[in-house]
Amino acid sequence: MRFSLSSLFDLGELPANLRRSLCLVYASSVLVIMGVNLIQQVLPAMTGPLGITDADVGLVIAVYTAPAIVLAPLLGVAADRYGRRPLLAGGLVLFGAAGTAVAFAPGFGWVLVLRAVQGVGFSAVIPLTIVLIGDLLEGRREVSGQGLKVFIDRIGELVLPPLGGALALVGWRWPFLSYAAAVPLGLLVFLWMPETRGTGTTSPGRYLKDVARVVRNPRLLLAFAAGFLRFFLDYAFFTYLPLFLVRTHGLSTAGAGLLRSFHALGAMVTSSQAGRLAASWDKGSLVLCAFIVSGLALLAVPFAPGTGALASVLVLYGVANGVISPMQKSLLTQNAPLELRGGVISLDRFSQQIAKTAGVSGIGLLLGVMEIPTLFWIMAILSFVSVGLMAPLAWSARDREQGETATGS
Repeated sequence: MRFSLSSLFDLGELPANLRRSLCLVYASSVLVIMGVNLIQQVLPAMTGPLGITDADVGLVIAVYTAPAIVLAPLLGVAADRYGRRPLLAGGLVLFGAAGTAVAFAPGFGWVLVLRAVQGVGFSAVIPLTIVLIGDLLEGRREVSGQGLKVFIDRIGELVLPPLGGALALVGWRWPFLSYAAAVPLGLLVFLWMPETRGTGTTSPGRYLKDVARVVRNPRLLLAFAAGFLRFFLDYAFFTYLPLFLVRTHGLSTAGAGLLRSFHALGAMVTSSQAGRLAASWDKGSLVLCAFIVSGLALLAVPFAPGTGALASVLVLYGVANGVISPMQKSLLTQNAPLELRGGVISLDRFSQQIAKTAGVSGIGLLLGVMEIPTLFWIMAILSFVSVGLMAPLAWSARDREQGETATGS
C-alpha cells in the first residue's frame, strides 16, 4: 500500500476540494495556537525590559484568553446562523494584525490591550477549526480528522516553543512579528473555503432552547468537563513550566522551549492513531485513563533530577494529551447536530476560556505564597480528583454518536 498522510490517519482518499478546505482549517489552527505556544517561552524575557514581575507575565496569556469568555457563545450562534467562512476569515485577519502590532507596543499596558484584541480574533477562529472538521468529515473519518488536527498542532508545538525562545534571546518583540502570516491566510479562507453551515432557520430563542436541550446529553457533559480540565492544567502547566526550568534547572529560554517540544512528540504518537483507538475503545473511558496518566506526569515533574528525566515526563504528558484532545473534540462534534454545532462547540470554548484564564491566574496567585514545585503537585491532585467526578458521566450511557461503527465511507 502506498504510504500517505491520509493512510497513516485512516482517512482514506479525499477529493481535492476537501483536501484544500482541510488544509486551510489546519493552517488556521496552527496559527492561532501560536498565540500561546510561541509566547509562553518569551515571558521570562519580558520581565526586565517591561519592568514587570514573574506574577505579572501571566497577564500576557490571561488577557489573550479572556475575551472568549464573553464572545464564544455569541460567535457560535453567529457561525450557525450567518456562516462559518466570514467569521473564520475576519478572525484570522484581526488575530494577525493585532498580534503583529504588539511588536511595536511602547509599554506593558499597550501589550495587554493589543493581546486582548488579538484574543478577539482567536475567539472567532479556534472553535471553527473544530466545527469545520466535523462539517467536512463524518463518522470514523471525523475522529481521524480531529486526530490529524492534534498531530499538526503538535508539529507546531515542536517548532514554536524553541522558535519563540530563540527569538526572545534577540529581543522579546521579535516573536510577535510572526503573527503577520495570519492576514494572507484569512484572505485565502474568504476566497476558497466553502460555506458548510446548516440550513436551520429557527428563531434565536428556539435556537438557544435547542442548544440547551442538546447539551444535556451525558456524552456532551463529559466532553465539556474534559475540555475544562485539560485547558486548566495545560495553561497553568505550560505558562509556569518555563519559569521553573529557568529558575530551578538553570536553562535558557531557548533551552526551555526545546525541552517543551518533547510534549509534542508524545502527543503525535497517540493522536495519529485516534481513529483506530476510537474504533476499538469507548471514547469516554479513553479520556479518563489519559487524565490519570496526565496526573502522574505532573506529579513527577518536581522529582525529575535533570533534563533527560524531564523530557521523559513531558513525553508522557503528551501521550495523554494526544488521546484527550481528539476524543474530546469528537465527543462534541458527533453528538451535536450540524445546525447547532457552532453553538455547542463555542459553549465548550466558553468553558475552556474560563479554564485557561483561571488556570493561569489561579496558579499565578498561588505562586505568591508557595514554591513552583508545589504547584505541579496541586495540578496532579486536581487531575486525579476530576477523573473521579467525570467517571459517572463516562459510564452513564453508551456512546450515541452517529457513524461510530463506520469504516470510513
